[in-house]
Amino acid sequence: MGEDAESSPRAHSSSFRPTYTREQLATYVSKHIAPSPSYSLETLEAEIQADPLAALGTLQLRQMAFNPWGNLALHYSWHRTITLDSDALYHKIVERGLGGYCMENNAFFSTILRSLGYQLYVTGARVSHSLDGDKDDPGFAGWQHEVIIVTIDGQKYLVDVGFGSTSPLHPIPLDHKSNKVYNSVPGAEIRLVYRPIASNTDQSQHLWVLESRNKSYPQWQGCYCFNTLEWLPSDFEIINYRTSQDPASWFTHRLVMVKILVDDETRTKATGTVILGGEKIERRLGEAPKEVVVEAKSESERVEGLKTWFGIALNPDEVRGIRGTATEIRKPPTV
Repeated sequence: MGEDAESSPRAHSSSFRPTYTREQLATYVSKHIAPSPSYSLETLEAEIQADPLAALGTLQLRQMAFNPWGNLALHYSWHRTITLDSDALYHKIVERGLGGYCMENNAFFSTILRSLGYQLYVTGARVSHSLDGDKDDPGFAGWQHEVIIVTIDGQKYLVDVGFGSTSPLHPIPLDHKSNKVYNSVPGAEIRLVYRPIASNTDQSQHLWVLESRNKSYPQWQGCYCFNTLEWLPSDFEIINYRTSQDPASWFTHRLVMVKILVDDETRTKATGTVILGGEKIERRLGEAPKEVVVEAKSESERVEGLKTWFGIALNPDEVRGIRGTATEIRKPPTV
C-alpha cells in the first residue's frame, strides 16, 4: 500500500504520528468491528493484503456503525473538553464507546489505518453554511472539520468517519474528471466535485467539495470543502479548541448524536440512522419516515435513551456534568 512517513528512513522526527499496538488493534477488531466471533485482527489484515481498497471501505462503514458521531463530552462530563490525544481517544471510543465529533473520530480512525499499514495524512475542511438551515446559501465557514486522505496504488481517496449522517460510507477517489454519484445513508446520495466555492474572491481557485442530496431536498448542496495540503497536529489543536470551547460554536450549546445502522449479518450495508437532537431521539430505517423513539422529559429519560439506542452508559459524574448548562433538561416549575 506504500510507505508511510514515519516508517521512512528519511522521515524527520517531527513527522512522527502515533500508532496503536497489536493488542489495541486486536481489541478494537474483536470488540467492535468483527461481524462474527471468528473474525480477528489477522482476518482483517489478510483482507487488507488481498484488496486494500475493498477492505478499507468495509472497515470504514463498520467503524461508523459502532462509533457514533456527536459532542457528548461537551455536555455530559465534568471537564467539558475535547482532547485529540491518541491514547485518550482509544479509551473514549474503544473502551468506553462514547463516540466523538469529527476531529476525534477521524484522528482515531487515521491512527487505526496507519497502524494497519495504510499510507495517509489528514487535512482540514470548511463546512457549508447550507447545513446550518439555509439550504440556498452556497457559502462556507472557516476551518472546523477534519478528513483523511488515503493513498492506494498512487490514487488518493477521501475517507471520513466524522460527519454524521452525511459522512461518505466508503472511500471516494479524488478524480478531477469524475462526478460519480455514491449512495450514502438510505434515501441520500453524495458526490465529490472539484470546483470554486462562492466564498472565495478568487474564482480561479478550485477545492474538493463533498455535495449531498436526498428525496426531501433533491438539489445538490455543499457539505464541506477541502484541498490536499497536509495539516499538522498543531493545526487541529487550534480549530479543536475553537470548535469545542468558543461560546459562539453551536457544539457548546446543542447536544447531538448520530449513529449509522448496518445489517446485522455482514455489517456491510447501511440500513438507517439513529439521531439524537436535544431531547428527541429519532430512528429511520431504510427510506421510511423518521420514527420518534424517545422524547425525553427529564435527564434520566435521555440518559436511558442514550444507553438503549446508542449503547452509551454514562458514569454518575458524567450524568451530573450537564447540570446548570443550556442543554440540561429541566423540569417545568410547579405552579
